[in-house]
Amino acid sequence: MHGTVSLLYVEDDTVTRELVTNILKLNGHNCIVAENGQQGLELYRRHTPEIVLSDIMMPDMNGLEMARAIRKDFPEVQFIFMTALGESKSILEAIDIGVTQYIVKPVEISKLMAAIAHCDAIIQLKAEARRVKHLEAIGVLAGGLAHDYNNLLQVVMGCVSLAKMSVEAGSEAYTHLNMAEKVSSEARELSQRLLVFSGGGSGPMQKMSLPPLIISSVRASLGGASVTPVFDMPDDLPQVMLDISQMHLVISHLTVNAVEAMPQGGMLQVAASNSSISQESGLPLSPGNYVHITFSDTGNGIPPENLPKIFDPYFTTKKMGVNKGQGLGLSVCHSVIRKHGGLIMANSSDAGATFNIWLPVADETGI
Repeated sequence: MHGTVSLLYVEDDTVTRELVTNILKLNGHNCIVAENGQQGLELYRRHTPEIVLSDIMMPDMNGLEMARAIRKDFPEVQFIFMTALGESKSILEAIDIGVTQYIVKPVEISKLMAAIAHCDAIIQLKAEARRVKHLEAIGVLAGGLAHDYNNLLQVVMGCVSLAKMSVEAGSEAYTHLNMAEKVSSEARELSQRLLVFSGGGSGPMQKMSLPPLIISSVRASLGGASVTPVFDMPDDLPQVMLDISQMHLVISHLTVNAVEAMPQGGMLQVAASNSSISQESGLPLSPGNYVHITFSDTGNGIPPENLPKIFDPYFTTKKMGVNKGQGLGLSVCHSVIRKHGGLIMANSSDAGATFNIWLPVADETGI
């Protein structure tokens, strides 16, 4: 599961409803419960959960009628129907509505959890597809802006440099020019982030082992922070194809993010392992062999309402400023990892946040 799924459960039988509700809650789902189809429809419109789990045969409004009403206004919702054996006509009607997940009563818990996991995977795939499309559209604009911005900035920096030669070192004017030069350098760094975000600014790809790069980048980015790094990476990790400068940017940003999430200090656990991704994994990745990297901090975690938006460009919860509040850091990370044929995702709890990265093993890339 990629985080907690919000789920509407509709069942008219009291015993079944209480049993399944308890199971769902024990498995960490935010569960909204309705006793019939009409109540389920009203609750769905009020809360718009991601998944609807429903009995078919119910008085007043059955599950199929409720599903049609919900589908009319919310075409993306995922449905799971519970049905008794022999209700083939209902199953055919459910398929006509666009429902592909159904389980037979009495409910087997493993099959119920598998059906929910399948729906969750579809939700994640669609969310990732929307994010990629959104990032690509903004990336085209960002790339053009960064190119023009760089040209103008080069002129400004050249003029500042010439002006410094015309004034006395240590004078007030020289101090102001130094500040202008410093800020211009920071602006150039922002321009570079825009280029990376847009898919430009690429360096050569090299086949290499990840642990040395990760360890050195994390330690350099921690600086004097009171955060303890803990590394768990086997020596025999397969190599990957990397743009070293861009991957250093990703590792650095995730490390700085972790430090900012632990102002009183804490622990940053960085682990890497082999991962074989299959078609059934539910991840938006091509099947094959990957290196799975995790960055886990012991901060307060990411608020649930922010989690779906953290990779969106210009989304930030930081105060605005020259070095903060630009809202590009995680968007750049997403773009870099995607360019490498990988995936980055996040999950969070009260114990902290974890960023997961999958990078394809070099032999699987065809490069």
